Amino acid sequence: MKAVLKKLLTAVRGSVNEVGEAVVDSQGSRILEQELRDGEHELKQAKQELAALMAEAASLSRQIDTEQTSAERREEDARKALSAGQEALAREVAERIVGHEQRKQELTKAHSLLRERINGLKERVKQAEKQLGEYRRELQVVKTNERVLRTTAQIDTNINSNQSSLSTAKETLERIRERQAREEDRQSARIQLEKEMTGEDLDEKLQAAGIDGGNEAVDNVLARLKQSQ
Repeated sequence: MKAVLKKLLTAVRGSVNEVGEAVVDSQGSRILEQELRDGEHELKQAKQELAALMAEAASLSRQIDTEQTSAERREEDARKALSAGQEALAREVAERIVGHEQRKQELTKAHSLLRERINGLKERVKQAEKQLGEYRRELQVVKTNERVLRTTAQIDTNINSNQSSLSTAKETLERIRERQAREEDRQSARIQLEKEMTGEDLDEKLQAAGIDGGNEAVDNVLARLKQSQ
C-alpha cells in the first residue's frame, strides 16, 4: 500500500512539474522581461550602494589628509619647542604626532581596502550592465520570433486551411468554371442541333469534302444555256 501511495505522489509531483514547465514555456518572454526588470532594479540598488561607498572613500581620504596636515603642523611645533629648550613640551607634542600618524595609517589601510572593494564592485556593475544590454537585445529577438511564429500559425490556420477564404475562393472559382463549361456545352449542342434540323451540317460536310452543291447547279445551268445556243 505504501509503495502504491508513493507512486501516486510521485505521479502527482510529475504532473505539477509538467504544468509548471508548460506555464513557463507559454509565458517565457513575459517571465524573462520581468526578470530583466528585477535585474535592472537590483543593479540600480547596487549603483546606489557603490555611490555610498565611494562617498565613504572620499571621506576617508579627507580624514587622511587632515591627519597628515595635523602631524606636519605638530612637527613644526615640536621643532620650535626643542629650539626653545622645552624638551618636555616637545615630547608631549611628539606623542600627539604619533597619534596622528597611527590614525593616518589606520585610515590609509581602511581606505585601501575600501578602494579595492569599490573597484571590484565597479567591474561587477559594468559586467551586469553589459549582460542586461545583451539580454534586452535577445529579448527583442525572442519577441520578434514569437510574433513571426504566431503570424505563421495564423496563416496556416486562417489562410492555408480548408476553411480559409482562399480555399473557399478556389472552390468558388472551380464551380464558376464548371458552370461556364456546361453552359458552353449546351450552347454548342443547341447550335449543332439547329444545323442538323436545317441541313446546314450537311452543306458544311459537303464543303469540307470539296463538294459545293450550289456551284455545281450554276455550272449545269451555264452548260445548258451554251447548248441551247
